[in-house]
Amino acid sequence: MALDSEELSQLTLTKTKNTRRKRLKVRRLKYTYRTKIHVERQKGKQLLDENKEDYHHTVEKKISLSLTSSYENDEILSFWRESPESFTTYGSVSLIGRRREMEDAVRVELGFMKKSKIAVKYDFFGVYDGHGGPQVATACEERLHGVLVEERDDHVQGHEDEGMDYWQRVMEACFAKMDEEVRDNGLGRTVGSTAVVAVVGEEVVVVANCGDCRAVMCSGGVALALSTDHKPGRPDELNRIESAGGRVVNWNGQRVRGVLAT
Repeated sequence: MALDSEELSQLTLTKTKNTRRKRLKVRRLKYTYRTKIHVERQKGKQLLDENKEDYHHTVEKKISLSLTSSYENDEILSFWRESPESFTTYGSVSLIGRRREMEDAVRVELGFMKKSKIAVKYDFFGVYDGHGGPQVATACEERLHGVLVEERDDHVQGHEDEGMDYWQRVMEACFAKMDEEVRDNGLGRTVGSTAVVAVVGEEVVVVANCGDCRAVMCSGGVALALSTDHKPGRPDELNRIESAGGRVVNWNGQRVRGVLAT
C-alpha cells in the first residue's frame, strides 16, 4: 500500500502527538504513588512519661517506591501515633528525593505545656524544611517547642486572656529567640530552615510560620489555608530584605540573590 505525501504527514503528526502524550503520562507518574508499594512494619513501642499517666503507641512504616528510572528506590519514611488518653492521632511522611541526606524534620509533643505555669493542655506540631543541610531543622526540632514553653511562661500576666494579640507576642518572641540561638551557634551562615508550627488546644488552634511551609485544615475534601506563605515576593518581606541590604531576583520565581535553596 502506497501513501501520498499528505497522508504521510498526517500519520507522522498523529504518531508524534501520541508519543508526546506517553511522555507526559510518564512524567505525571513520577509524582504519584499509584505504583507497587512494599511495606515493612516495625514492632510497635510503648512510650511512658515520667508520671506514667498515659502512653503513646507508635507504629513505623518503611515504604519503597518503584516509579520511573530516575525515581527508582526513592525511600519514604512515615509513621503514625495514637494516644488513647487524648484520642489524638497523627502521622507524617518524609521524602528525601535526590538529596544526599534528609534535611527536613518533624516534631510532635502531646501535652507539651504540662510543666508550664498554665495548666491548660496543648499539643504541639512542628514541621521544619531544611535548606542547605539538616543542622538548623534539627536544632528547631530539638528546641523550638521548649522555647515556646519558656516564652509563654514569660508572657503570663495574671489571668491574661489568651487572644490573638497574646499568642502573636508569644510566637514572635519564640521564633526570634530560636533564630538567635541558631545564629549564636554559628549554624545560620550557610544553612537554614523554614518552620510551621501548630499549637492545638481544646478550644483554640494557633499557627505560626517562617518561610514557605504552609498549614492547612481539611474538612469534607476542602483545604483551608491557616498560614500565609512567607516568600521574598511578598511586599512586607521584600521591604525587610531590602532594608537589611539584600536583593530579590526574579529567576523562575522570586529568590533572595537568585538563590532559593542549596
